[in-house]
Amino acid sequence: MILQVDIGNSRIKWRLRRRGITLESGVACHGDFSWLSGLSCQRVWVSSVAPSQAQALSGALNSYGHPEAEFARTQAQAGAVVNGYKEPASLGVDRWLLLLAARQAHTGAALIVDAGTALTVDLLAASGQHLGGYIAPGLQLMRDSLAHKSNALKVALAPGVPLAPGGSSATAIEAALTIMGRGLIESGRLALAEAEGEALVQCVFTGGDGVFWQQVVAAGTVEHELLFAGLECYFSADQE
Repeated sequence: MILQVDIGNSRIKWRLRRRGITLESGVACHGDFSWLSGLSCQRVWVSSVAPSQAQALSGALNSYGHPEAEFARTQAQAGAVVNGYKEPASLGVDRWLLLLAARQAHTGAALIVDAGTALTVDLLAASGQHLGGYIAPGLQLMRDSLAHKSNALKVALAPGVPLAPGGSSATAIEAALTIMGRGLIESGRLALAEAEGEALVQCVFTGGDGVFWQQVVAAGTVEHELLFAGLECYFSADQE
């Protein structure tokens, strides 16, 4: 059995797999490793963008008698996927794993939108060449930044997918944030389409706000387990 762990900027996601089937899964706050109790595994595959939490996980694994963690690392190239950064190692490992997973699942050009603490948009050509990407604050981070500057901007979340000018502070904020995010995603889609000479490209959404942005753009698919699929791509290739 293989324990797969995704340590993100705000939380930890995990799942226990055996022969391609998920037996258990969960979400935990940073610093909480109580979920390791009672699990049994032969290997531990980890994606981490939080070094302190990665170190804490290693200690917790040892305390609970689990195997040592194997950490995924960003590469310059893996198979057909070529890192588009001038300094390949500086690309976040989470984004690298998403590129690997998207390439495996989609044969054509793909725009990968990861909507969590940050909103990242990565362009992947049909050839497997990463054409770069964009990083912006995620929805909650943008809301928090406004609220931090002014109590008057600390408002309740407006439901739905707002695009029309708001008739209250809440709807005005949500509409603005939605339009900003939509513009970023559409800019990425246009840039990829122009680079590939195609009218349409596949959009793949993942992350906590993935469903929201897929509804905003009204295109593409939502793949909640995309990063875990990337972990499997990474370590499967490592064993070949």
